[in-house]
Amino acid sequence: MVDARVLMGKPVARALNDATFERSHEYEQINKRKPCLAVITVDDPASRSYLKTIKSTARKTGCEVQEISLKPTADIPGMRQIINPLNDDPGIDGILVQMPLPKGINLHDAGLAINSNKDVDGISPYQAGLLFKSAKNALIPPTARAVMEILDFYQIGLSGQEVIIVGRSLVVGKPLGLLMVGRNATLTWCHSRTRSLPMVCKRADVLVGALGKARFLDSNYLRPGATVVDVGINVDEDGKLAGDVDVQNIQSIVAAYTPVPGGVGPVTSACLYANLLDAANAALIPIS
Repeated sequence: MVDARVLMGKPVARALNDATFERSHEYEQINKRKPCLAVITVDDPASRSYLKTIKSTARKTGCEVQEISLKPTADIPGMRQIINPLNDDPGIDGILVQMPLPKGINLHDAGLAINSNKDVDGISPYQAGLLFKSAKNALIPPTARAVMEILDFYQIGLSGQEVIIVGRSLVVGKPLGLLMVGRNATLTWCHSRTRSLPMVCKRADVLVGALGKARFLDSNYLRPGATVVDVGINVDEDGKLAGDVDVQNIQSIVAAYTPVPGGVGPVTSACLYANLLDAANAALIPIS
């Protein structure tokens, strides 16, 4: 049996970051400042880890990051008091509200508060509507965009293929499904109420794990020769990082898979800054 192809995210992220750096430099030449991302974060271990990655990618792409803290006790009006000045600030090109949010605030609330033209996470109703219409100027949620970038980089075709997505979140499962259909894939969304989930998943030419359960998807869910994209970031019972796919269990079955860590994660950060430049350039007024 030929070893499965490992779809590493690093070369994909490097290519995206290099392209974004060039765009960022051009933007700075015109505007006399670097593109700037405002990150609103609650003090949380997961948030701190992701923020570190965001700042590292900012350096690679020639962008700046402005960090704003949100109190864990904040309510929706309190969140809006922080976001509204950022919406109006011409020096801020994109706004990202990190998860987890304070109790009583959900992703929909955050999406309604952010200026849709600065919504680099693609969570506002306006950006979701653009994606639904397959508009070329839609700001696609970075993780969903990252999956497509990986498949494109490794030349894994989707037209006519059966794609199964396990997960239906607003930032991964749902937008990714729309992107897959846009590439002429035949799509099935699966979730906690799906009957006979292993049998359904075994139909997949491309299986995407986005359910948030460590090593849940094993050989019982896969057919030989499938491509597996693991979006999950979980901490297992031993405190180790794990994806939604049991890699050790499926390596001898599948044709290709993304690892965790090192797969979708770094590409997601790269896509965030690609979105930032898309947002910044959309608002750019040429200087005559």
